[in-house]
Amino acid sequence: MTEGKMRKTITAIVSAATLLLVSLLSVLIYQWVTISVQNKRIDAAQERVDYWTQVNEGHEDDLEFYESDIYKEWAAYKLGYEW
Repeated sequence: MTEGKMRKTITAIVSAATLLLVSLLSVLIYQWVTISVQNKRIDAAQERVDYWTQVNEGHEDDLEFYESDIYKEWAAYKLGYEW
């Protein structure tokens, strides 16, 4: 192999390796960004779940009252029904 041919071969190998490295790094950076965005969405969804869980905890007693016969009779009287 001549010196000129060797230089061309080494230059091609270095160029291909550099292109591969840049491609792999760009994919890696894209994945990091995607994971970060998904984690932010998960955190926001968890905050909403925590908020609504906390809101609903205080209303369990109200639910029992609204399902009771006393409330149903009171609501019927309020709407004008008579027994």
